[in-house]
Amino acid sequence: MVSKKDPTAWLDNAFFEKVLRQALSDKAITVEDFFISLNNDSSTQYASTIYRATVSYWIKGKVDHIALVIKLISSKVNQLADANSFQNELNLYRNYISRMEDLLAQAGYSDLHLAPRLIYASTEPQPVMILEDVTHNHYELYKSSMNFDDAKVVTEKLARFHAASFCLLKDISNKIPDDLFSGLFKAKPNQGVKFMEENFGIFAEEIAKWEGFEHYAEKVGKLLPNFLQRGIEIYNPEIESASLKVLNHGDFHYNNMLVKFDSERSAILDVLFVDFQLSFWGTPAVDLYYLLYLVCNRETRDEHRQELIYHYHQKLTETLDKMGHIGTVPTLLDLNNDLLRAGFLEVVIVVCFIPFLFADYSAALNVFGETNDAKAYRRQLYCNPQYREILEPLLPYFLHKGFLD
Repeated sequence: MVSKKDPTAWLDNAFFEKVLRQALSDKAITVEDFFISLNNDSSTQYASTIYRATVSYWIKGKVDHIALVIKLISSKVNQLADANSFQNELNLYRNYISRMEDLLAQAGYSDLHLAPRLIYASTEPQPVMILEDVTHNHYELYKSSMNFDDAKVVTEKLARFHAASFCLLKDISNKIPDDLFSGLFKAKPNQGVKFMEENFGIFAEEIAKWEGFEHYAEKVGKLLPNFLQRGIEIYNPEIESASLKVLNHGDFHYNNMLVKFDSERSAILDVLFVDFQLSFWGTPAVDLYYLLYLVCNRETRDEHRQELIYHYHQKLTETLDKMGHIGTVPTLLDLNNDLLRAGFLEVVIVVCFIPFLFADYSAALNVFGETNDAKAYRRQLYCNPQYREILEPLLPYFLHKGFLD
């Protein structure tokens, strides 16, 4: 007997029949049986609860099976933010991703896919998105930061993604669609940005205690009053200084991609992107900084940073050319200038995101609160020796680049 508290109780035979009849354009489909399980990797579920379903159904006189991923909204921080995230991701799937794949196919990239296929979406009886379950095609979550060879595969796919978005939207008379003004930093900050701003202050307080780092603490502290405005300036899709504007994934983390390995599991062959809640139109510097810090491992970033940016630019211009783009293409120098102008985001990622890579997830679930224990745990993260090893050489780099001014 199904518990009344079961959040999936409404996912019944009638619901799956509705989904499959619409997806497969066959009103005669009947569901024989289905099985639902909660995705067992809860550490990757920030704004959604993810279930997997296997559905057996009758079609044209025989039984067939389909594997699905079901995304339901669940809030750990802010219900309003999560509701907006659902709409942002649904908009991307419905209006952009499939059209971008069509453009890439026309340019000769016929077997290239950017994301799992959207099969069904609705807001009733509650917001739900159903995607194809690509684990049956040997895609899986990547559980750690990447070496150089694997990062190159991801970088190439990102360049194709950006190029396709640019070509899709280049004929809109420089008017940015209203549905592409999302992203992390907005004039009305959500709870996540407020949380980051608070951590920025905690960080400044902590490094002030480190011998020889007082000057950096003072610099970081002076950035705090303009934290939100500096972020908004980077994410502003109408900023004139950007040499190129593309559709950014916006949360380009290894947790937000599915990879296919070679037969020996020694290298990545392909990657699909997932979780487009923070996607927005703007400078590609945003996704590139996420790539360097939240996809690449430290060795890759330290030793191959500029090579990856060069590789991205090569694949971007190659794709634009194959897609028939007519007009100026940003040079590699232009792209590096964009990265310099967005340098504050590099500081934000290092200060607000990197420490949590070393967090114990069961404890980290409680860090969002205002309790003294939550704040003490966050302070502790900044003193982690592994984090300090990454941070200490970066602070003079940030200073010399002008990112702390």
